[in-house]
Amino acid sequence: MDLHKVFESISIQLIAEFTKSTQVKHHGGKGDIREDAFRDFLAEYLPRKYGTGRGEVISSQNDVSGELDIVIFDNDHCPLFIKSSSHSVYPAESVYGAISMKSNLDSTELQDAYENIVKFKRMLPKTGFTHNPNSGMSLGMGPAVPVTAVIAYGSNRSMEAIAKQLKELDSQIDDITLRPDFVAVIGMGLIGPRGKLRGEFNKYTLPENVEDLCSLRKTGRHTLLRLYMQFLDELNSIQLKSLNLQEYFDMPHIEGVHKVRRHDKLMLTPIDGGETEVKKLTAKAIEKIVESSKPVPLREHFVNAYGQVPQGAEQHYDLDLTIYEFNPHNKKSILSGGITRNKQGHPIGDGSTYQPIPIEIDNKNYAVDFGSLESSDFVENQDYTVDELMSI
Repeated sequence: MDLHKVFESISIQLIAEFTKSTQVKHHGGKGDIREDAFRDFLAEYLPRKYGTGRGEVISSQNDVSGELDIVIFDNDHCPLFIKSSSHSVYPAESVYGAISMKSNLDSTELQDAYENIVKFKRMLPKTGFTHNPNSGMSLGMGPAVPVTAVIAYGSNRSMEAIAKQLKELDSQIDDITLRPDFVAVIGMGLIGPRGKLRGEFNKYTLPENVEDLCSLRKTGRHTLLRLYMQFLDELNSIQLKSLNLQEYFDMPHIEGVHKVRRHDKLMLTPIDGGETEVKKLTAKAIEKIVESSKPVPLREHFVNAYGQVPQGAEQHYDLDLTIYEFNPHNKKSILSGGITRNKQGHPIGDGSTYQPIPIEIDNKNYAVDFGSLESSDFVENQDYTVDELMSI
């Protein structure tokens, strides 16, 4: 069997599908046909562990990629948060790769595709993890770096010109690892590293000479085969982190310009003993908390809130951790006063002491004195009832 001949015939079929799409008047329809043809090729020739679709990728920190023409995901374990033939949403931990498809790779199209890949890779988790391939074995893994590419059906300029623009784009980026791994024009050539970028334990290594990332090969009619072999080789080197759906259940919400957690499931009971309601902080209240909070070490926060550092705290906490205290009236610790209770006997803030509740804003820990907030800082959260929250 001659693989070159096999993939050459596939290239001809893909270009034929692309040519057919040029007869479609609606721009979105053209894009669908163009992407569907290449996605069908991947679905047929990639191992079954790899699924293919299109849409957005989301992280448990509520970071979202731009629209991706082709997403390569874990076909065995990936839950789709939204599933559609035209647009799905994929958890970041389940994504192996992403491809931006173009009809004609002019300078504007290449820059748009490059920036879209950068946005996608920038929002991915950057921390390593432990992989347990079998009982009794644990391996330390680096963060998974999905394989990315910009692929075009044609171009009205030379591969040299495309490679030159790629080098210019690389020179302008703050983190070179965010660039697309490969840029290919079917029937013309491939631009990308000749050696592998990914190794054991998810190690991602750039070539010593960064310009080798833009190595140009005029592979002509064999471009698809060369791209497929390198792309799959990189895919097979990736070990994904196990997906923890609880992290998505607890993901921060967007409130104004901030990402906030633990601010929207507040069960508040009026001082006069009325019915307990589920409330959440408004975007304005979040902004006020950010503007009026001051950073202190955790050890100082313990003293401010409870009058002393708990015995043995140094064994369980990083006492140098920064806590942002919202205590605009400089109230004293709870030891300096008593705890007020409502008619049902439930403890409530008495307004005279600093009684903080922890929330998270932009990945920072805040200790908020709710007694210093106004009733207008809260709105009813109709997404939950008290009974629902009590059952979580």
